[in-house]
Amino acid sequence: MACSPVHMTAQWTVPPGQTSTIATALQALMLATKHEHGCIACLLETEVGERVTLRYEELWQTEEDLRQRIQSVRFAELAGLVESATEQPRIEFTLPTGTRGLDYADEVRRGTESVK
Repeated sequence: MACSPVHMTAQWTVPPGQTSTIATALQALMLATKHEHGCIACLLETEVGERVTLRYEELWQTEEDLRQRIQSVRFAELAGLVESATEQPRIEFTLPTGTRGLDYADEVRRGTESVK
């Protein structure tokens, strides 16, 4: 039985003056991430208006690949970039069992994720 791909999506608003710096850092992170085992794709969308919204997405072959990503140093780098948000960021993990929020990453990083 084939596994469905899993997604991690982060969307946040940043100050217009920081957009270029954050986008450059995300692009470097994407280049490194796409070479990790199980990574299918990394996407970055930028919506520019009165405020700037970034939407970053990673697509992974399996949930185990995503878990390894969450436990990596690069994930901590991504979390640092998301902390630049001017509004509450939206983080979602689309898994075979359903959609979860940032609590999923916290569980994985602490090693306490529930097995379903």
